[in-house]
Amino acid sequence: MEEKRHFVKGHCLCDRNSVAVSFKLAEIIGNVIPSGEDVGFFLNLLNGLFGDGYLMLTTITVIAVTVFGKYFENIHGAQEIGTYLIYIFFVVIGVPASLPLLIENAPLLLVFMAIIVLFNMLITFTVGRVFKFSLEEMIVASNANIGGPTTAAAFAIAKGWTKLIAPIMLVGTLGYVIGNYLGSMVYYLLM
Repeated sequence: MEEKRHFVKGHCLCDRNSVAVSFKLAEIIGNVIPSGEDVGFFLNLLNGLFGDGYLMLTTITVIAVTVFGKYFENIHGAQEIGTYLIYIFFVVIGVPASLPLLIENAPLLLVFMAIIVLFNMLITFTVGRVFKFSLEEMIVASNANIGGPTTAAAFAIAKGWTKLIAPIMLVGTLGYVIGNYLGSMVYYLLM
């Protein structure tokens, strides 16, 4: 029992260290790469992308999980804790949401979202059919595109498609990493 507690302690310490390393690395990069009015656009862009602690945290986390996959797979109770935290995430996101208020104030947003969902599903199922993916893989991929890896993982857990949970979390999180960098780049381009 003592060994198991020590293992979990080491895991928590690893998480804290990765957060500290990410933010410190982003701070160092932010200090090394100049930014401001007196430097060019490219240096401001690099400073904004690589000097952002949250982007660095996401990148380092994805690299750690990819490189040290066996270590993270052997953490006992990880799926149960992850499922519990997914439910907490849904509650925190869902509590302030008000569908009647959304319909009243921004009905065109719902139309826009319906168009996005429709095109996402058309592209996902067409490409999935061409490459002969299973229906389950296409459904979970479409879900991840629309709602992110958290909703896709929860859906896969609910349907009993446990073999799709790890791939969808990794691919969905990789999508977040790429999307965060692209979104930040667009911000700095338009700023």
